[in-house]
Amino acid sequence: MSQPPLHPLDRLGRALVRHRGIALALVLAFTALTQVALGLRVWRDGVPVDFTPQALFIDKGEEIDALRAIEDTFGREDNDVIFVVDNLPPTAAGVAALIELHDKLAAHPMVERVDSPVSASVLVDEDGALMSIQPLRDRPPEDALTLLAEATATRKLLISADARTVALRVRLSGDLDRVAELAPQVHAVEDLAQSVTLPAGVSLHPTGVPYVRTEVTDQMVSDQARFVPLVGLMFGLSITVLFRRLFLGLAPLVAVAVADFWALGILIGGGATLNVLSILVPTLVLVIGVADGIHLTARYREEIERGLAPEPAMGRTLRAMTLPCFLTTFTTGAGFVSLLVADTTVIRNFGVHSAVAMVVCFFGVMTVLPTLLAWIPPDKVPAPPSRSAWSSHALDAVDKVVARRPLVVLVMCLLVAGSFGAIGSGVRANSHLLEMYRDGAPTYTAIKLSEAQLSGVIPIFFHIDGGSPDAWKDPEQLARLDALEQAMSAEEHVLWTTSLAAYVRELHTTLSDGSTRLPDSQPTVAQELLVGELAGGAPTAGVLSEDGQQARIMALVADAGGRELLPMRDRLNEEANQIFSDTDLSPRLTGDGLLAAVGIHGLITDLLSSLALMFVVILATLSLLLRDLRLALIACVPNAIPLLFTLGTLGLMGADLQASNVVSFTVAVGLAVDDTIHFIVRFQAEQRERTNITEAIHATFHGAGRPIVLTSMLLVAGFGVLSMSDLTSTRHFGLLSSVTMVAALVGDLLFLPALLHLEARLQAR
Repeated sequence: MSQPPLHPLDRLGRALVRHRGIALALVLAFTALTQVALGLRVWRDGVPVDFTPQALFIDKGEEIDALRAIEDTFGREDNDVIFVVDNLPPTAAGVAALIELHDKLAAHPMVERVDSPVSASVLVDEDGALMSIQPLRDRPPEDALTLLAEATATRKLLISADARTVALRVRLSGDLDRVAELAPQVHAVEDLAQSVTLPAGVSLHPTGVPYVRTEVTDQMVSDQARFVPLVGLMFGLSITVLFRRLFLGLAPLVAVAVADFWALGILIGGGATLNVLSILVPTLVLVIGVADGIHLTARYREEIERGLAPEPAMGRTLRAMTLPCFLTTFTTGAGFVSLLVADTTVIRNFGVHSAVAMVVCFFGVMTVLPTLLAWIPPDKVPAPPSRSAWSSHALDAVDKVVARRPLVVLVMCLLVAGSFGAIGSGVRANSHLLEMYRDGAPTYTAIKLSEAQLSGVIPIFFHIDGGSPDAWKDPEQLARLDALEQAMSAEEHVLWTTSLAAYVRELHTTLSDGSTRLPDSQPTVAQELLVGELAGGAPTAGVLSEDGQQARIMALVADAGGRELLPMRDRLNEEANQIFSDTDLSPRLTGDGLLAAVGIHGLITDLLSSLALMFVVILATLSLLLRDLRLALIACVPNAIPLLFTLGTLGLMGADLQASNVVSFTVAVGLAVDDTIHFIVRFQAEQRERTNITEAIHATFHGAGRPIVLTSMLLVAGFGVLSMSDLTSTRHFGLLSSVTMVAALVGDLLFLPALLHLEARLQAR
């Protein structure tokens, strides 16, 4: 009697064992190809990681196009590296060091200009003649610093009120946008600044938006280079101990590492640029791939224990494990693909990068791992732990409790999850420039010092097109500009403002012996502006266009977060509309600082709203592939538990929902559903062999329970390593993901089987 034809997956498994030499050669060749593609891209463009607000939070659209048009006229305001010099003594030595620091920075070829007390000019009345002087070069040190601290143009922007803290604002070339181009120049000017010997007691603090972008990107790349191998090493040791053989333990890890190399090679070699979210992709590939690898290895060990030779054992393993591994990959990948509907570029890119990596990871695990396992002799594959092992006793205990009291277990799980949800109910979206830093980190200290003594580092501005070259010489329009600036200054988080109106008032005060009002006629305004220009006074390039038609009110604001800045934006827009209500002018509040706050808030909202779509996609996918809507619904319900635990943990931490940790919710859904799928698919298989639901669940506990516990504990430990990072984003991701895996384990071993038992009892009635 002829044997029935083998299943294609069975034939594939046998072929990988039989032709393991050819399979290994193909794996090595494809790995080399992807790494050559990756190496060529890095050699050509540098490390493709971008942390610019434009790349992360600001998509193409009317707002960004308008901002870029304004920057064509006035120049960029977000490319200033700021050096805060604290505790500067009013002595010749202190001033000499400051001048040396300024001159060294200004000489760098990629520096457009340096604004500092050294270059600052002040208008003074010398024996009835209006003159522009540079106090630090023309006056005694103490008098010069006091004069600068009192001048409208420099107070708070370049020097503190007590004249002991000063800022050097180093404007880098506007052509430097990508971090790969920006980082070397930021490091270069920092090295120049550090090379200057400052007087004893004086401290130098680098900061500014480009400095933060560069530092965070460097730290992210460093974290990946440091923690991914560390997590891999810990995984390797743990799996080896649990599988009791070195090569059997290393096989899943090596296979996933190869898949990770493939994914990075395909993504980066194909032109992708990683961002603050998608730089987590290598870690996601590692943790998700290792979980599937452990399940596959455990099943292969079961088949060998049954007495099968490697070829049929691998065939049966692939036939049994391809569907659950495909489901875990497909549902996770489909969830990430659902992010394509998001409005924010960073989320769409994260969705694409993650989905591609998940697909590559699946093919890597299903081909590389069997190839590696094929080289291990059957006598080197130890039997699974016996039913007398402590782990089996623990699973038996859990199984019996759930089987006897499923409703009680379900209610208890809901109460605990509900408690975490209640704790997290007060968590609100809010994101800061400094959210990446620990309290007390050097950059954190520098920005807080700048906000306390100077003007902060986040720029925003009102832009108004006057409609004609002489529009802003009109006293009425100038008064409106002044009123709007005063409204900005009155805001709690606005630390410094300037405008043409402020410059004209200071000029008029000097020329009229103390009058603090604005000129009351257009000829007077025009005449005084001309006098100021002839005297070499403070330039108006930053607040008035060359043709005199466009004006700006510049402001620097504290890093108060989107929860404060967005209402401030709404108040100021309303105020501007009222002030200019009887004109045809349209003030526009913009700037990279504001658009980044708006974009980050949108990113958080976008990512949270996409979670619902992810659940819909996962439910539809499970229904289609399991061919059982009932089981698909049961599988989805427990995966809401990790979300509540994650939210509650944020509440316990007293943390806001930020761009740096909201991604943990997406990862929570993606990871939590994986072990649920392994449990459900194994349950389906066991149910086909036995009619008793309790026995099927019991067999599922012992068939899939151990790998689920093993992978969950490994992921908790692996993510826990990330909590050692200096970056808050990586630290929160590690901590919250660890909580997610613990919660997912509760859902899979308590909540899910309890639902299955209750559902079976309802059907039996």
